[in-house]
Amino acid sequence: LLVALLALGCYATKHLAGIHIRNRKLAHIPTPPSDNLLQGHIPTLNRAKKVNKFLDVFIEWTAQYGATFLIFLGKNPMFFTSDPPILEWISSDLDNFRKAKHLPNREIDGQIITGYKSVLSAKGVQWAMKRRALTRFFAKSNTANLFDMSKENLNGYILNYWKVAVGKGKQLDLHDLLGVTFAGTIRTFGLQDLLTPEIIADYANELLEGIKRNEVASLNFFQDLVTKKKTISNLVKTARSEIKEVVIEKIEQFDCNYDEPAKDNLLEHLIQANHQMLTVGKTPAKVIKVVENVVNDIMTIMLVTDNLTKQLCALFMFLDTNSVAQERMFTELREVETRNLGDLTKLVYTEQCLLEAMRMGPALTRGTRFYKVPKEGEHADTFAGFKLNGVKSSIKVLFSQYVQHMNPKYWPNPETFNPDRWAPNQAQPIQFSYIPFWAGPRTCLAKHVSMMLMKLTLSMIAANFEVTQDFGKEDRPRLDQNIAPLKILGVVKCFIRPR
Repeated sequence: LLVALLALGCYATKHLAGIHIRNRKLAHIPTPPSDNLLQGHIPTLNRAKKVNKFLDVFIEWTAQYGATFLIFLGKNPMFFTSDPPILEWISSDLDNFRKAKHLPNREIDGQIITGYKSVLSAKGVQWAMKRRALTRFFAKSNTANLFDMSKENLNGYILNYWKVAVGKGKQLDLHDLLGVTFAGTIRTFGLQDLLTPEIIADYANELLEGIKRNEVASLNFFQDLVTKKKTISNLVKTARSEIKEVVIEKIEQFDCNYDEPAKDNLLEHLIQANHQMLTVGKTPAKVIKVVENVVNDIMTIMLVTDNLTKQLCALFMFLDTNSVAQERMFTELREVETRNLGDLTKLVYTEQCLLEAMRMGPALTRGTRFYKVPKEGEHADTFAGFKLNGVKSSIKVLFSQYVQHMNPKYWPNPETFNPDRWAPNQAQPIQFSYIPFWAGPRTCLAKHVSMMLMKLTLSMIAANFEVTQDFGKEDRPRLDQNIAPLKILGVVKCFIRPR
C-alpha cells in the first residue's frame, strides 16, 4: 500500500509539474484566471452551465481579455476567438482547421446518427464532390421551383393541420405546430415516403436532448453518459431502418442512371451525390455504402430542417419584447400576397425581423475546430500571432456565433431586439461579425431555401391566424446556452385563433 501511495504521489507530482511548465510557456497569452491547476476553467464553465450562462461567460471574458484568449480544460489548452479576420481564416483554411471527428450529432453511445460522411461531416475530396452535386438542388436559381411545391404543402398543413389543432382559438405550444409543419414540408422534396412528420419532429427533439446530455457531460469527470440511452438508440434505429428501405427502393428505380436527378427531388440528388463520391461501378459493396451515406444525409437534413422550427420560435420569443415590431411585421405580411417567389422580396420588414432573430438566436450557437500548428514557415509554432513554444502540435479553437452577435463592439445594445438594424439605409455589418449561416466553403447550402420557407410560413400564418404570445413572467422561453444547435428552453406558449 505504501509503495502504491508513493507511486501515485510521484505520478501526481509529475503531472502537476507538467501542467505548471506548460502554463509558464503560455503565460504571455491572455487567459482568464482559472479555478485550479488541475481542472483549469472547467469548474467555472460547469457552474455557468448549471444556470444556463455558458456563452455569457465567453461574452464577459471577451470584454475583459480581448478577441482571442486561452482557457484550459483540465490539462488541455483551448483558444477562444471572436476576431473577424481569424474567423475568416478558420472558415477558408479547411486543411489546417479540421472539425472534431467525434461529435454528438454523428454518434451517441455507439449508435450512428448522422455518421461521418454526411453532407456536413464528410472531408476533403469526398465532401467537395458531394457538395458540388447538391448545390444544384439548393441553388438560388432552383428556389423558384421549390417555392411552388413548398407553398402547396405548407398551405395544406396550415389550412388543415393548424385549423384542426387551433379550433376556434386555443393556447398551444408554437414549437409543436411548427415542428410538424416543417417536417412535413421537407417530405415534399422527394422524401414523402419517409417517416411521418410527427415522428420526424419527435426524432429531432429527442436527438437534441441526447446531444445536450453529451455536451454537458463533456466537462464533467463523473457524469453519467448513458441517461436515456435506450430511448435514443431505439428511436434512431427505427428511423434509419425505415429510411433505408425507401432509399434502396429509389436506387433500384434509378437502375444506376444517376446523371439527371429531378430538380425538385432531393432524394435523387442525394443518391447521385453519394454515387459520385464513391468509385465508379455498381458493385454490391458500393450500393451498400451509397445507401448508408444517403441515410446519414437524410438524418442530417431532418435535424437541419428542425432548425427552422427553432428559428421561428426564437423570432416569436424576441418579438414578445417588441410589440411594435410584431404589429408592423404582421401588417406587412397581410398586405403582401405571396403568389410567387418574387413576392417574397416585398417582405422587407419581415426579412429584417428574421435577420435580427438569427442574430440573437443563431441556428448554431458555437463551433470548434482543431488547428494543425505549422512546424515551419512564417506561422510556425503560432496561432493568431501567439507563440505556442512547442506545447501542442494541434490545438482546439472555439468560436461562437452567439458571442459574436452579442458583441457591443459590432452591435449597439445587443440584447435589444431591433429589426431596424437591418433597414436598407443602414450600413452593412462588418464581415464575420454576423455569421448565422457560417461562411466560406462550408457556408450553409440551404440558406436561400431556408429563408424562403420561413418567409412563406410566416405569410401563411399571418393570412389565416392571429397569434398572441402568452409567456408567463416566471417561465419565459429562453435560448439554451448548453448546446451548440439552437434550442429553446421552455414552452413557446401562444394563443392562436383563426382570422
